[in-house]
Amino acid sequence: MDDQQIPLDVVGVRVELPSKQPVLVLRGAAEGTEKQHVAIMVGAAEANAVAAAMEGRTPPRPLTHDLLVDALNGLGGGVETIEIGLLDSQTYSGTITLTGGHILDARASDAIAVAVRVNCPVTMDENTLAAVAVTPRFRTVSADGEQAASSDPADRPAQSKGPISEAEIEEFQKFLDSAGPDDFRS
Repeated sequence: MDDQQIPLDVVGVRVELPSKQPVLVLRGAAEGTEKQHVAIMVGAAEANAVAAAMEGRTPPRPLTHDLLVDALNGLGGGVETIEIGLLDSQTYSGTITLTGGHILDARASDAIAVAVRVNCPVTMDENTLAAVAVTPRFRTVSADGEQAASSDPADRPAQSKGPISEAEIEEFQKFLDSAGPDDFRS
């Protein structure tokens, strides 16, 4: 029996410090998953491809993901859904399902870059999401740099299902900037 697919919002691209590694951030979009975040480490080119599409930037000439979308649409097989999964404990994969049912294997970053261009659903198997998602524990830092008690987002009022706010983005960025290995253990 197949597990349920959970919809995800593509929150955006962030930079993990101190390594300056680009990270694609996804967030659960279904009721009860809104606080679950998935961070996928990607290369700079892939991060730029996703960010450009999310910002609505149109290059003077088609980039690779634009070309792929144009080719799929031109051949009559537009993109229906994107599924993000795991190849192993550290490597994400992507599956692009076309309108006619044909399935393409892809890197997760490429699949997400396509998804943001065609505005199609991005999903993850509920068991995979449960295994990889983190609920950030945000830390407050005083003006003198001292860390105060952690504040658990679960204690906060539920956020709307609309786009993520700038305040949420800034708070999650602060979490990524100060996160250590223990912050990602379930």
